[in-house]
Amino acid sequence: MRKSLCYALALILATTLTSHAAGPDSNSQSDSKSESWNCGETDKPPTTHDYIGAPGDALQPHHLELTRPFAADGKLKLDVCRADLRVNIQPDAKDLKLTVVLNPQSGDYTISEFIQTLRIEPNSAVIQLKFPKSAHATVTVTMPMGLNSENSINLGYGNLNFNAAGSAGHREINVGMGHMQLLLDKDKSYSKMQVNVGLGTLHDHRPGGSDGHFTITKEYPGSGSGVLEINVGMGSLDIRND
Repeated sequence: MRKSLCYALALILATTLTSHAAGPDSNSQSDSKSESWNCGETDKPPTTHDYIGAPGDALQPHHLELTRPFAADGKLKLDVCRADLRVNIQPDAKDLKLTVVLNPQSGDYTISEFIQTLRIEPNSAVIQLKFPKSAHATVTVTMPMGLNSENSINLGYGNLNFNAAGSAGHREINVGMGHMQLLLDKDKSYSKMQVNVGLGTLHDHRPGGSDGHFTITKEYPGSGSGVLEINVGMGSLDIRND
């Protein structure tokens, strides 16, 4: 079984999500291994919080919105526990915009207590958010994703909508348990796309696309730039043209 697929499955069965060497602030393998992120006891807030606000940040109990300068060739490491996650690409953007919304039914939960890491620099970003299921969190990231970018996007439990049209670079996306919707600009969104589903279904709605069930591994050549790797541990993946 592929290493990345094992990683996605581990998001379901284990409690630790470990950084990849490809992520920001991981210049060495030892640094990568030393930075771990517990994705298990999600009813408990993180014990440490690495976030310094900036002028213009809108942080309320159930709503967070912020914008930071971010380069198209930047490195992103995004880890989210228990949320609906949306990643939108704006090729000409100069910023990364993060929006988090908690459902009003989330009660006394506040966004600030579930921010573990939120560091966004012009060339690298680390975002780690941990939410309990009852928070009903929705996380939206809008950003450029250019040719030399490196992006690691990890969702423990929930639904992920990734609009990859206009993106490039190395993109690895792992969903532990849930549904992923992948929107592409035909085959222009990648030079190679690797898809792995550990236990679930694949529906390729593009012309000539095929479906798969249970354990699926597929590789698609493309006319774009950069590798796109999608791993779903347990759940489903739908692929469509934007």
